[in-house]
Amino acid sequence: MFEVRLQTYWSDCDSAGIVFYANYFRFLEQAEEELFRAAGVDRQALLIENHVWMPRVETFSKFMRPIRLGAAIRVRLHPQLKGEVTVRYDFQILDDTTSEKITEGYLTVVCVDATHFKATPIPEAIRTAIIAAIP
Repeated sequence: MFEVRLQTYWSDCDSAGIVFYANYFRFLEQAEEELFRAAGVDRQALLIENHVWMPRVETFSKFMRPIRLGAAIRVRLHPQLKGEVTVRYDFQILDDTTSEKITEGYLTVVCVDATHFKATPIPEAIRTAIIAAIP
């Protein structure tokens, strides 16, 4: 499990001061990038060096309560390698103050060859970074 604390801002919110739902997925992207950083690697550099991309192919989210403007949150990622080409990130977003669950769901990512956009095995350097976050 990997966890990162994030702060919400005015730019994340709608006019009612509630974080716009699409930004929840941006928080997941930030957490994934921090996962790689915590493993001591740059995600983008790894993708370029290995000539792969890792597009998102499926997402699901269950919203339990809104995130208000200015709230601090924690994003927990539970990465699971599913075969040679797929990573599934189960996630929770928690209120940083109360630890109350705000959102939960999953994000499925596949590895594709950057030239032909065809499924290809996840390179070892990328697998290693992801595995570092698995307890």
